[in-house]
Amino acid sequence: MARPLVDFALLDVSKDVIPQAELRSMVPHRDAFQLLDGICYYDPEQSLLIAYKDWTVDAWWAAGHIPGKPLMPGVLMIEGAAQAATFLLKKFNNWPPEKFVGLGGLDDVRFRGQVVPPARVHFVVGRGTLSGSRMAKFPTQAFCNGQMIMDMVLLGVIL
Repeated sequence: MARPLVDFALLDVSKDVIPQAELRSMVPHRDAFQLLDGICYYDPEQSLLIAYKDWTVDAWWAAGHIPGKPLMPGVLMIEGAAQAATFLLKKFNNWPPEKFVGLGGLDDVRFRGQVVPPARVHFVVGRGTLSGSRMAKFPTQAFCNGQMIMDMVLLGVIL
């Protein structure tokens, strides 16, 4: 199993640490595809960020993604992690909020658990590496109920 990027027992993730207006200015997704409700941890020295999404029992995907046993689709875990990585990339590198970061690729994706609503999913993004002026790679993980449910390396590209 992959080593967690953070030890949640050592962190306070009970409140937002970035204003909603700043989050929304950096991550343009809205409506059903706004997969971050807030950012509850940001360490600029470590280049580490934790964002979260709360899913209710009536989440838009819950009725159709395995009727009777709703499971959060893996692609939504990936998208949530990508949105968190977008914020970290822009914030850490002082890139303008209007720059759009697209998903360029995924490496070593592993799904290790399930999300059944109601649930809070934490998206953890670690120190990334820039490649040229348009690409960056980030280690990302998702957690639910203290368990790592996904880990991967995400490639973002400025479009």
